[in-house]
Amino acid sequence: MAKTKRGGRGHNSGSASNGVTVVQKRVYKTPNTTRLEILVRNIGEAPQDKRFVLKDGRLLKDFVEMAHALEHMSDDVFNHHVNAYKNDFRNWVRDIFGDKELAAAIEKAKTRAEMQLAVLKHIVNKTFSQ
Repeated sequence: MAKTKRGGRGHNSGSASNGVTVVQKRVYKTPNTTRLEILVRNIGEAPQDKRFVLKDGRLLKDFVEMAHALEHMSDDVFNHHVNAYKNDFRNWVRDIFGDKELAAAIEKAKTRAEMQLAVLKHIVNKTFSQ
C-alpha cells in the first residue's frame, strides 16, 4: 500500500486528523493512451505531537505504519510496549484516535501477529466501507 501525506497543517487538538492513503491503482492502456486511476480513502493520522514513539525511536503516525512496525519490530520492542501491566498500542488507538473497536481487538490479541492482523483487518474494513 503506497501512501502519500497530505499537505502539513497545524494541529492543536489531541484527536487524529485525516491523512490520505492510496489503496488501489489501476492502469488502463490503449494503443494511443495510458490512463492511471487511483482510489484513495481517508484514514486517521495522529497529530505531530501525538505520534507513537517506539522504544527503538521510530515514530508511527497512523494504523498503516503501526501494522508495518508490528511486523518488523523486535520482541524486545514489542514486549516493552505490551506486557501484563500495559498495552501502549491499545491506549494510543483508544486515546488519540478514539477508536474503541480497534482498541478492543488489539487488547484481545495474544501475539504480535494477531495484533497486526487486527490492525490490517480494521484498515481494510474502514477503507472499503466508506
